[in-house]
Amino acid sequence: MIKAEDFEFHERDPETWDWTETVVLIFAVPEANIMGNAYILARPNLGVVSSSVIVFQGWCEHPFEIDFLDSRMHLPCPESFLDQELANGLRFRAIDSPREFQVTYEDTHGACSFDLNFRALHEPYDTHDPAHNPLIAAGETDTGLGDAWANGHLDAIGHITGELELRGERYSVDCYDAIERSWGPREEYGGKAVSWVHIPFGERFGAHVAVTMKMEDGVIVYDELRFGYVHENGEMFGVTECRMEAERVDMIPVSTRIWLKDTRGKEYEFFGTAAAGSPWYQFIPAYVCYHTLMRYQHPEYGVAHAEMGDIFGMDWLGDRYSRHARLGAGAKEAQ
Repeated sequence: MIKAEDFEFHERDPETWDWTETVVLIFAVPEANIMGNAYILARPNLGVVSSSVIVFQGWCEHPFEIDFLDSRMHLPCPESFLDQELANGLRFRAIDSPREFQVTYEDTHGACSFDLNFRALHEPYDTHDPAHNPLIAAGETDTGLGDAWANGHLDAIGHITGELELRGERYSVDCYDAIERSWGPREEYGGKAVSWVHIPFGERFGAHVAVTMKMEDGVIVYDELRFGYVHENGEMFGVTECRMEAERVDMIPVSTRIWLKDTRGKEYEFFGTAAAGSPWYQFIPAYVCYHTLMRYQHPEYGVAHAEMGDIFGMDWLGDRYSRHARLGAGAKEAQ
């Protein structure tokens, strides 16, 4: 169960140099096909923070087409995770932890700024709590992306409101997406691949799944559900089954079909098409995320816009696509 104090720095062995605390907020301006992502990764035992802010509009096949990207390493670490203002102009502040937060940003060079408020629509989902995640036994840690999610991890879908200024253009932000938080030792070894999906239809309903990926006969396919949940009218239900398919252009998903079932036995099917997309070579060199702003339409719930991120470890890709690949185009994996 997630508590208010889980958004503060956690107790840790001061000798654990790779202890890591993260938080990420995803937001969008759907009517303008804009998606943004504000990410903080702190290593408090080393006294440093890495941070990334990315905002892009429409289709960005190449990194040089991205509207704004500010990735920083080795910023000074704040004293508190609940109210931190970083040297790159990004501030994360808890208003009512663990459900309401303010995230602001003022680019030190003047190209981008935003002032956003996040309000969770449900109790934060605890990946390692069997009451939330029916796929994990008490004490189990492996959730599919190595040590990045093997320790403390939470997720919540919420309502995000505020303003964005992007290279002189102003936008009102009123969207639904997610905040995610993790903590614990973290090596940053890029040996895994996982898809990270939110499907939020306003206040009433939303879903989240994390699904591993593998290669079969040279094609990347979605493999095993690792965790997920559905929230409906404020109640949360674990996901027990999920199947995914996607079409890609240069690794970036452009359309997707997602079927899932929750603990009530209720089944859902969603079809998504990309309104925006880009490669995100972030401040963590171990991974690349090919992410899109997906648009979903459902006969009962209406229209949703949210991030779908296919996250690939660089070693995972090197083992399959490089000249020295051990699991090349004809390989079938056993994971």
